[in-house]
Amino acid sequence: MKKDRKVFNVKGVKIVATLLISVGTFALINFIVSYSTKGNQQAHVVNGSGDVKIPAIQLPKDTSNADMIGLIVYNGKIYTDTNTEINAVDAKAIIGDKLGTTKGGIDEWSKRIAYNKELSSTIGKTDVYSVKGYDKNFRIMVYQEQSDNQYAAFYENLNGITISSGEDVFGKLNIVGNVSSAQWRAFGDWYNDIDNYKSISDMAVLNTFLKELKKTKPLPRKQNSDPISNFQNNEEYRELTLNLNDGSMVKLTLLKGGSIYYGFTDVYFQMNESVFLEIWNQLN
Repeated sequence: MKKDRKVFNVKGVKIVATLLISVGTFALINFIVSYSTKGNQQAHVVNGSGDVKIPAIQLPKDTSNADMIGLIVYNGKIYTDTNTEINAVDAKAIIGDKLGTTKGGIDEWSKRIAYNKELSSTIGKTDVYSVKGYDKNFRIMVYQEQSDNQYAAFYENLNGITISSGEDVFGKLNIVGNVSSAQWRAFGDWYNDIDNYKSISDMAVLNTFLKELKKTKPLPRKQNSDPISNFQNNEEYRELTLNLNDGSMVKLTLLKGGSIYYGFTDVYFQMNESVFLEIWNQLN
């Protein structure tokens, strides 16, 4: 198990949001996630065309083994912390309309009703904004300025949706024609938080890969058959970071053979083998 900790100040209060990422089985296991009314955490293929439904996040009945993640309730949707980052300086340029101020109020002991309250969150009291260039039904942003301290972070809604192709996720990230540079690192460096990044030199190959992302096939992550559980090594696992023109940094996980992961949603994507091989050859 790997834990990433984000520490920031909100209205003078130091908040620590802990993301729990399961390298071996599921993308995200924590107290907020119950991806079906039966309590399991599997996405569901809903029709013969291969569409994958990601049920809306629900609060499980038993939170005794809970772990906290950044979360905001907005407009009836639950937005969670994401694999796209941005620094406060770049974030200031793409701040949209103010949507409100979070109330806090969700923790390991919260009742289900807490998730029905607009702008309830796990991150305390902070201002929430739309993001220029992105659909607020998908992405919102928190931003704070205090003296010399600034903080910004994206939150995304990738639950309660149906995914038909990579377009339904990667299309929302606005990456095609918008990547200035990219770099990668192997599993060991990612897992141990070592900044041993290597640049991708062939942007033509990268851009072909980015376009192909929209055509990828979504597959539900199942606890006993998730490919990532067998690829935890330096030969078959890559973290790819895309640096966008607006300053945001999108992080993807690529597995040898064509499996691609983004964020904490229980779905992954399979790419055409020949196209994927071109980008994989750049990651060695």
